[in-house]
Amino acid sequence: MSRRGDLKLRVIEEIARCGALVFDEVKLKSGRTSPFFFNVARMFNPRSLEVLGEAYATSIVELLGPGGFDAVFGPSYKGVPLAVAASLKLMQLYGVEKPVIYDRKEVKGYGAKGDEYLVGPWGGASSVVVVDDVLTTGSTKIHAKKVLEGIGLKVAGVVVLLDRNELEGGVPASEVLRRGGLRYSAVLEAVELFRALWLRRDSLGLEASAFRRVEEYYEVYGAKRLLLDV
Repeated sequence: MSRRGDLKLRVIEEIARCGALVFDEVKLKSGRTSPFFFNVARMFNPRSLEVLGEAYATSIVELLGPGGFDAVFGPSYKGVPLAVAASLKLMQLYGVEKPVIYDRKEVKGYGAKGDEYLVGPWGGASSVVVVDDVLTTGSTKIHAKKVLEGIGLKVAGVVVLLDRNELEGGVPASEVLRRGGLRYSAVLEAVELFRALWLRRDSLGLEASAFRRVEEYYEVYGAKRLLLDV
């Protein structure tokens, strides 16, 4: 098995162990009502972050090379520990020192000049790689690109943990990013995750009806079909 394939299996194992994939009706930021939600915060523990950091670092280097960016940007709030994990593994695995920066939800109106919006040693950086938990429609990544470019930082690429394989405007969200001028990679696709969990549904205590609802959701919003023997 390739290193990439091994990393995917380890990520899936951690998602299952932590219960990070929640089968429940949830309204997404996009306005859609989804039968599942990926809660990466359940993986904010040392064991999972070790695996996630390696997965992000590997994907980043495959996408951009070790010298194709100056810093790792993690959108607040969930992106911050993911960026830290990625930065640590970039140093351990590839010997490159990439600082972590993140944004404030509200622009700071006091304190040191220069960190009103961004926090971290970004003064010497000209480009960043954005790491985030999921890709749904792509709109938040396009918005982040505009904001970061507005303060003088080029977005070299975007790496997410889970691509939900959804359509936006009739095209895959990943294509929305590419049309917006962003290089993009995902550690794992949702259809891969669901197929892996389906095979282990009995041991994980997952109901077939939950997967059926996901199949129905993908029949409407899916960029890829989820074909399971439900």
